Amino acid sequence: MRYSRRQIQTLIRPWTTGRPSVTALLIALSVAFFGAQMASEFFLASHGGQDLCFRWLALDGASIHAGQYWKFFTFPLIHHDPLHLLAGAVLLFFAGREVEPIVGPRHFLAIFLGGTLVGGITHWLVMPEFPIVGMASGVAAVIAAYATILPELEVTVHLFFVLPLRLRAKYLALGLVGLCTVCWVTFTAPVIGPLGMVIASFYAWVYAQQLGFGNSLSIQRYIFEKRQRAERLERMSPEQFMSSEIDPILEKISTHGMDSLTRAERKILAQGSHKIAGKPAAK
Repeated sequence: MRYSRRQIQTLIRPWTTGRPSVTALLIALSVAFFGAQMASEFFLASHGGQDLCFRWLALDGASIHAGQYWKFFTFPLIHHDPLHLLAGAVLLFFAGREVEPIVGPRHFLAIFLGGTLVGGITHWLVMPEFPIVGMASGVAAVIAAYATILPELEVTVHLFFVLPLRLRAKYLALGLVGLCTVCWVTFTAPVIGPLGMVIASFYAWVYAQQLGFGNSLSIQRYIFEKRQRAERLERMSPEQFMSSEIDPILEKISTHGMDSLTRAERKILAQGSHKIAGKPAAK
């Protein structure tokens, strides 16, 4: 059953009161660390420590080669500039407040942190010469989960923070992935890890699929239907198997010959012989 966009609107839950949400805590943590980053750069500028946070927290290939593995977890704590922080915080706020009440805090945190880690590893493997900072990979994962859970929901985005544009959530995520791909190919804004954002989005899509959201792919439906058919054939009695599966094949043989059988039909014949003999079918 496919819900209309108006029906989907009722699934959106209001911002909860009481205990702070994971979304709010992540935004507060990012703002607090950025304040500490700015303060350290201001007070240590005269002592040559202006880029201290970048040296100790940003992720790049040289630091990982030197054994500084903690940077896989620290790079999202700092940001390149206030606009970098603002863009990530705004997107996380609007997508996170919709996703978190639906999947729960534990799964939401797994989506964000998993996307961040996957994005960081991807950037390190593909673009190790460029340092990466910020929570863009985690935010991209949340947006991808948002588009998977509520794909038909219409949202309003502002191009260049001015021009309003209404589009469905699934197209918002696809647009983000396309933009990040272009940035990766053209080496634009490597500090945000554009390819890492693409892979983080894929990770979140798979995660949301495992939670039961989104439409399955053709290959997923094929595997499911194949498994269902195998289980149904296994439950059949020899008599049922003969009448429903073997008899049509025998009729085909009598009409067109043995060479007309497909590989699947030959496998059914072999399975039928094992079932009649009371032996388990060969896998």
